[in-house]
Amino acid sequence: MSARTALVTALVLALTTGMSTAVVASPLPAAAGSGGRIAADPPAHDPTIIKQGRYYYSIGTGSYLPASRSTDLLHWAPLAPVFAGPPAWVVRELGTTPASFWAPDLSFFDGEYHLYYAASSFGRNESVIGLATARTLDPDSDAYGWVDRGMVLRSRSADTFNAIDPDVVFDAGGRPWLSFGSFWDGIKMRGLDRETGMPSGDDPRLYSLASRGGASIESSSIVRHGRYYYLFTSLDYCCRGIDSDYRIVVGRATGITGPYVDRDGVALSTGGGTELLRGYNEFRGPGGGDVFSAGRRDWYVHHYYDASDGGRPKQSVRPVAWSDGWPSLEDPLSGSTRVGRGGAYFTVVNRASGGAVDNPTCGYEGADVRIGVPSASPCQQWRLPESGDGYAAILNRHSNKVAEVAACVNTDGGRVAQWGWLNNDCQKFRLVPTDNGWSRIENKLAGRVLEAAGCGGVGAAVQTYTWLGNTCQQFRFAPVGDLLLADSSGHRVLDVARCGKAHASRVVVAGHERRGGCQRWRFTHTEDGYYQVVNERHGKPVAVVIASDGSPRLALGAAGEITAAAQWRIEALNDGGYRLVNRDGLAADLADPAGAGTPGASDTQRLLLLTP
Repeated sequence: MSARTALVTALVLALTTGMSTAVVASPLPAAAGSGGRIAADPPAHDPTIIKQGRYYYSIGTGSYLPASRSTDLLHWAPLAPVFAGPPAWVVRELGTTPASFWAPDLSFFDGEYHLYYAASSFGRNESVIGLATARTLDPDSDAYGWVDRGMVLRSRSADTFNAIDPDVVFDAGGRPWLSFGSFWDGIKMRGLDRETGMPSGDDPRLYSLASRGGASIESSSIVRHGRYYYLFTSLDYCCRGIDSDYRIVVGRATGITGPYVDRDGVALSTGGGTELLRGYNEFRGPGGGDVFSAGRRDWYVHHYYDASDGGRPKQSVRPVAWSDGWPSLEDPLSGSTRVGRGGAYFTVVNRASGGAVDNPTCGYEGADVRIGVPSASPCQQWRLPESGDGYAAILNRHSNKVAEVAACVNTDGGRVAQWGWLNNDCQKFRLVPTDNGWSRIENKLAGRVLEAAGCGGVGAAVQTYTWLGNTCQQFRFAPVGDLLLADSSGHRVLDVARCGKAHASRVVVAGHERRGGCQRWRFTHTEDGYYQVVNERHGKPVAVVIASDGSPRLALGAAGEITAAAQWRIEALNDGGYRLVNRDGLAADLADPAGAGTPGASDTQRLLLLTP
């Protein structure tokens, strides 16, 4: 992949040291959920997995294709790399000795394991895909040994594609195909000769599967399920540690060569893709993945950059679930450090006009931020990942880019646009409450705030300006969809006792996340910056009631009840958390039992609004 070389030295060290040597025999585990870790993930980058006998074998990017094996997909033992050094033909073709090989793919057909791999140089499409075969993956077998079969594909600087990131898939007739590609004109495909594993002479066509017009797309993996072929790819950028913004999308087609479309019918050849996974909790920049089948189900293995371990690349395995003809990626087998899949998304509404902060062209780098007609479009949905010192980024759900003061212009009227995360003051903002649930959005560069230019409505540019205190400079943040309300540790969530029973009303704090609507809450706007917080299962709002001992408690109110006790404003705190305060001035408190109190510095009043 085009940015991997900067990572090679650290990755090689990570993949050859520090990996657990324990191999534990056990049946396939169920996914651990997101409430805690049950195993440490091994170091890996761009992994591919296949099963032989009782072992799962994983091979990934590194010097030269590091390998490991496991009996349970959780505990991994390192093995020797596939090659001791690069085959001579690789050095001859590239004119240099690559430090590592990239993004391999393992498949088994016609009695042999086929390992396709890539070699290249940073930021160039002078690249090759090679093939090695073996009769067994078991290094203890007398039959073990990899045989270099030579070059499969080559790309040169004059080509519009990049010959890396290979993946093999079979069509319904049993014919193998090779997808590959990174950046340039995206994901391509060639038919293979099953006997040789090399490109087919019967069909020399180069098929185009997906493209973003030169922007970041790579790491294809295709699986056939039912009557469709599903193309998984990774968008945006790997290899930046905890700042990586890789994410995984999918499209499907009835024919293996396409056309592939996403769930909204947008062609992947024109930038489409239904998002399956993006960074959350410790899982920064997930991508570089491969679909494999084992135990009568499909799995997806990918790498991520571990935010709890200095951004070190790790391997994660997730079950693939299928529903209504589309896949989803479930929680990782090894668990997660806290519940949820990252912070809530918000629609950001201007106080003066009622318009929403928008990415109106659904553009990417350089696209202006304006005021738009409120809608359910992901181009109007924003996440606030913490960036330190009480500030946050404002990340667009569609583009995966952040709002910034364009060119860091330090003057009133500064244009606000989108760009990739650079971790500078022009991209950092904080929410400062004004009154009745409204806030000003203050930029770190010089303390100027966001406003609708000229106090305009729909179509007005969003710009920065000195704080004047007018309504054009104030916004409310409306959470999107059903959420988890978690405590500051991210381990305990707001729940309903005896959920599902007709008279259930007591709101409690549960020690684990569970499926279903009992722990899901939706924010419904009432007036000003206030919301009802409605339980999905019961359709009733959470309110403050007075218990028999005279203390305030959280409970479900009557459906449709709009009282001061059941309306809440959202106050952003300076550490990535939020406080919910009702119109009576009481803050929700996730102590045990769940209650309410005077707003203060209590950690139990700090809530996390999380995407399930």
